[in-house]
Amino acid sequence: MISTAVDQDAPGRRRRPWRRAAALATGAALAGSLLTVPGAAVADAPPELESPAEAAVTWSVAQLTDGTHASEDHGLTADLVMGFAATGTAGEAAERATDWLEANAAAYARRGGPEAVNAGGTAKLALVASIQHRDPGDFGGLDLTGMLLERMNEDGRFTDAAPTGDMSNQFSQSLAVLALRRSGELPDEAVEFLASTRCADGGFPLSLSRRPDRCNADTDSTGMAVQALVDAGRAADAEPALDWLESQQQDNGGFGYNATSAPNSNSTALAVQALIAGGRAEAAEDGWVWLRALQAGCAADAADRGGVGYMDPIIDGMALRATAQVIPALAEVPLGEIDGAGADPSPGLIECYPDDGGGPEGASHGLTDGADGGAEGPAAGGASEGANGGDDGGSSDSGADGGASGDADGTEPPGDDDPNEPGPASTSGDLSDGGSSLGDSGGSDGLASGGGDRDGNLASTGNSTLPLVGWAAALLAAGAGLWALAHHRRRRSAS
Repeated sequence: MISTAVDQDAPGRRRRPWRRAAALATGAALAGSLLTVPGAAVADAPPELESPAEAAVTWSVAQLTDGTHASEDHGLTADLVMGFAATGTAGEAAERATDWLEANAAAYARRGGPEAVNAGGTAKLALVASIQHRDPGDFGGLDLTGMLLERMNEDGRFTDAAPTGDMSNQFSQSLAVLALRRSGELPDEAVEFLASTRCADGGFPLSLSRRPDRCNADTDSTGMAVQALVDAGRAADAEPALDWLESQQQDNGGFGYNATSAPNSNSTALAVQALIAGGRAEAAEDGWVWLRALQAGCAADAADRGGVGYMDPIIDGMALRATAQVIPALAEVPLGEIDGAGADPSPGLIECYPDDGGGPEGASHGLTDGADGGAEGPAAGGASEGANGGDDGGSSDSGADGGASGDADGTEPPGDDDPNEPGPASTSGDLSDGGSSLGDSGGSDGLASGGGDRDGNLASTGNSTLPLVGWAAALLAAGAGLWALAHHRRRRSAS
């Protein structure tokens, strides 16, 4: 059984001991599989990323528009700030992005008019402000805390005030609980309402319409609700949801929006964060390993290294949103624990181990464009049609604000380009439950068709097998793992 013990590297950033073990296991599996093919040298195995989470940050920083935002996408920019803070790197980029969010706070929190209040967007800005040690009571001239409290009904539910009507959902509620707990102004009623929305099967639904006959739990909403409940000191209320999440985990470790949909990086990341928050280390590790399989590693093109794909390790227009929402899970930090204090100003180098690997460009690949302010690369250009389809879609899959169809801040109509939910042909229920126009098509199920790290290619030469190769592979993998772990510790102590 994997220990849930943690150690503290820096304020607010907890490191779980299974991260390195999982990375070594992935590399060992690949090395073992190579030895079963005569003529394939151990050197064919691509080197591993030294820090997957920090590599994802470094890639993301390089995608920022003008080094300050993600193509003017407020929710995605906020996700990136939280991801940077989760790793304790890219502090300067996080500050620049937070400055941009503060300067444009009204456009996000009051989208729809000067008197409008988008509960999800307001809560997300308040959470980012607290993570970055800014004042959520005066952020961009807005009292975000006061706005949230004014939008809380007597039963504890947070609702929108907008010309288009109320589109608040489970993400709005969870984000508000997370944000107000940080500010020290969390009403008990808000937590009680959140806990009361749990379905009979243990999971949490996107819609807060309170119709027991239509309480359809989904992975993303459950992942968010669990993190909020644990952070609010209501871990016991999260236990049935954690059991439900584990029942939804697929054989390859990934999670889909529900048990019948193909796994994707965003749903898996939210589930992993929730499992970590709830102390379910073994299931969290399995999900973490699956997420790593979607990350472009040291064998990928230099410009792609560190990025995370949505359903495959493909770095395209959806990758920035997918990566932003995966970073906290790769860093093993639930939303309630993210803290931007003391972050290293610069993003790290994208480093590979062993040091003699990494292809023709060597083992270390620093994306200096990211540290110098970013660029408007293809990923940034495609941010608005990212893995969740939009920033505030009122659905359920974004690393921090949810959005199976966007951010699920409830700031845009639900069903706006949500790849985590069934498309129109298979969607049941009304759009307020998170219907999507993008659907689950067009991706694979990660490791379902093969083991090991999908960053590499398994050379296949010859057609016979060697005697006792299985034992040799096991011994080599164990030795390589011990060497890599010792090497990693030496690097840590040296730094």
